[in-house]
Amino acid sequence: MTADAVAGRGNMMISGVITTANPTGGSHSALLQKQMSFKTSVGANQLSKTDDIEVIESGNVDGTSTRYDKNATLGWVCCAPCIWLRTSATVHKIAITTATLLVTSLLVASPILFLISTAPSQLPRDCYADDEDCMPTTAPPPECMDPVCKIAASSIQAKINWNFDPCIDFKNFSCSSPSQSNGLASLRAIRSAQEAVDTQMQQLLQHNTTSGPFRKLGRLFGSCLRQTTNSSTIHLVLEQLGGYLPIGALGPSSIAPLLSKIYELGPTPLVDIYYDLSYGKNPHVLLIISGPSATAPILESKIRWMGPKAPPYRLKQSIPKLLNDLLDSFLPNGLTADQKASENEAISTFIKALNKIRVEYTRRGFWDSSVLYNTSSLQEMYPILNWTTLIPSDWSGPIVVRSSDYLKAIGELLSKYPTRVAHNSMLLLFALGILPQGHPNAVVCTRATMWALPDITSALFIAQHSSDDISDVIRRTDIIFKSLKAHLKRAPSLKGAALVKLSALKIQSEPWNGFSNITFMIKNLESLEITSDNWFENILKIYQRNRIVPDVIHTNFTSHDAWAYPIVAKIFYDTLSHSIVVPLSVILVPYFDGRLPPYLQYASVGVAIAKEILRSITKAFEDKAMRCVPKSVNIFSNYSRMDILIHSGGMQISYHSMLSLTGPIKGMARLPGLNLTPTQIFFLVSAQELCAESDYTGIDTDAPEFEHILGWLVAQGGSATEVFKCPSGSMINAQKTCNVL
Repeated sequence: MTADAVAGRGNMMISGVITTANPTGGSHSALLQKQMSFKTSVGANQLSKTDDIEVIESGNVDGTSTRYDKNATLGWVCCAPCIWLRTSATVHKIAITTATLLVTSLLVASPILFLISTAPSQLPRDCYADDEDCMPTTAPPPECMDPVCKIAASSIQAKINWNFDPCIDFKNFSCSSPSQSNGLASLRAIRSAQEAVDTQMQQLLQHNTTSGPFRKLGRLFGSCLRQTTNSSTIHLVLEQLGGYLPIGALGPSSIAPLLSKIYELGPTPLVDIYYDLSYGKNPHVLLIISGPSATAPILESKIRWMGPKAPPYRLKQSIPKLLNDLLDSFLPNGLTADQKASENEAISTFIKALNKIRVEYTRRGFWDSSVLYNTSSLQEMYPILNWTTLIPSDWSGPIVVRSSDYLKAIGELLSKYPTRVAHNSMLLLFALGILPQGHPNAVVCTRATMWALPDITSALFIAQHSSDDISDVIRRTDIIFKSLKAHLKRAPSLKGAALVKLSALKIQSEPWNGFSNITFMIKNLESLEITSDNWFENILKIYQRNRIVPDVIHTNFTSHDAWAYPIVAKIFYDTLSHSIVVPLSVILVPYFDGRLPPYLQYASVGVAIAKEILRSITKAFEDKAMRCVPKSVNIFSNYSRMDILIHSGGMQISYHSMLSLTGPIKGMARLPGLNLTPTQIFFLVSAQELCAESDYTGIDTDAPEFEHILGWLVAQGGSATEVFKCPSGSMINAQKTCNVL
């Protein structure tokens, strides 16, 4: 065997062994596969070169003989070394020894290379495993190291319960920390915006109003704490209105005279009468008859366009908390236990029926409004009240009845009950409309004081924040509003009038200028006579001031503007100005801090604004709401199916607007200590916000119905299913039934 043959076989053996050690189709790391494929290709190239050389040599046998005859001497000198190498026994032995050593080394190394190539290895940082493949992915976004991010992460973590699967039980995963039992979660968790306002105002009323310009505000707060249901003032006022009508007494022929007397003193239990502007470029003044405002978030004045506005409010069907206590002092002591029980039952039943009507027609909105042009027509259509005593005799403008069906339903209710029962019930409802909404304590009286004097308390609230902070949150609110509008404009289902309304929609987050005029506010406060021990009397005085209508009503406005009371943490849509009105208390919250990643801002403020945008451009989703929204919505006693559907749409709009504004997910910093992606945190925070708000308003968030509706809300649109990678058949995946757009 020649040395070349041995070397050629050695090369063939090298390439064959390496190829066997790394068979094709194996599932290993990309790096080792590249290394082994590189070695295999080198061996293959060596083998092909050897073959080529042998072909060239065999092809040149005949050609070289001619040149050899012409120059034999020179050819012999050149070929002598080759002849010696081929014929030398020593060289032959060296070649055999070298080949033997090379083959031995390869036999030892091949199993080692095979074991190394098949050993499991960690995936590269830029890959994720998908069954047998290594798929490329982007590097995770950086962590936000600002202290405010750590605080936000801690507050989110405080409500998470990792024992639950978000795909199966999203409510308990997001809103039921296992540390709740020892109070740790409540200390760290973010509260609802309204709870934050109430807590701050409680501290201010308790510690910042004992002296100084706001001392009368402190007196009003103190009078609430001392108010009782058996007050002599309450008894005196109710006696002036006719007092208790006993069992067996003949009731009045109509309760209209009683309601006229009540209207002169304070809020009426059945209707509210005020002035507002008509729509259009040239507005004129309207006299509006609406439902009762006794349970409104603030005690409003009679002219609604000359200052801030309160958001639409929801009535509750439940019995007022102080009714039983007030009944005990209202009913005479001479009644037997059976008589008291009978009277209690009759009055409670009437109030329940009345509240049911009020709630039902408030939910329906004002789509059945009617316009009348004189009091006589009004009296003829709705004879249940004496309108000549309620409407000023010199009024000659249009009269708008917000809900004709509501007044008709009230007339039917009054016809079913004895006028004696209706009389006694009206007296109690009048008193309950003035008293605090619960047994007096610091929290209840804080809310009651803000309700009674919303202008003064709003000025006190704004004074606690710098103008720079206020300007910053207003600017960022405008940015979010524009991004939400831009996303909605691209929705293919948004056409025609809805698109026109969306284009003209504005946002109003600037505070009313009057709130910053502390001197004017204090002057108005000083004009009130407020005592520190008689809440009932104080509220009657405030009501008398609010019901004064100026002789000249200015309507020469070039544009409509709407402002919100910052102490009422609710964004709302104002139809007159066609704008989304944002109170400062909603955007002066921890999650709207400019140093935080945008998904926290869109999950909180973004969702709230998106809901009202959706409400402003659509009349109703009644058909879709009945088909999509589950029956568990009944847990929201002061919500309707429409509200839940709009909440779902707001979450979807805010989520996709966030993605379109910020670009890829890698552009949003992660929160430290949370093993969650930014999109997962969006849905998590949205759920926690709803839990906090619902819990503070008295909704049972531990009820199965609430768990169901929260899971349904998160599931709509399908985005939560994707970001949490929920399998088919899971609750979040199966609940995808409604897409608002």
